[in-house]
Amino acid sequence: MEGWTTMSVRAGLAVAICALMIGGAAAEPTGATSVQTRAPNDLPVASDVRVGGDEHLTRFVVDFDKKIDFRVFTLANPYRLVIDMQQVTFQLPPKSGEAKRGLVKAFRFGLVMQGGSRIVIDLAKPSRVDKAFVLENTNDQPARLVLDLSAVDRDAFMRTIAALRSSTNRAG
Repeated sequence: MEGWTTMSVRAGLAVAICALMIGGAAAEPTGATSVQTRAPNDLPVASDVRVGGDEHLTRFVVDFDKKIDFRVFTLANPYRLVIDMQQVTFQLPPKSGEAKRGLVKAFRFGLVMQGGSRIVIDLAKPSRVDKAFVLENTNDQPARLVLDLSAVDRDAFMRTIAALRSSTNRAG
């Protein structure tokens, strides 16, 4: 995922969607009706992103056309925050991943596997997620994924990663 650009992600996604559409049409016998579990236009659409704050507290917000489910975790060397979610159609403004602000150096996004998308945030320094939630769309406002980040020292950051690995190993 290193070195992703908005254009390469969009181009790759467009090629994948076209291949699925062409492949599905060619494999279908004449007169058959198609049953799809999820049409491309049923996917949540990410339409905007905002980053605000400073080097101590930063808020990262992504607008969606419908509520999504997600999971967040951190990685070290370099410091990163990963947001995994169901497959999403990204229609974010050009160069939005280059938005350097507060604890966010940059971010990239894309399809990581069939049915799953990811946003990777490069952090300016060790950070923790204080709050992570999704607001439903209401009163002409889009659904929003909201992450509140705060700066921590390296030891606290590494303890968080170790605790997550430990709980994952016990659960598996």
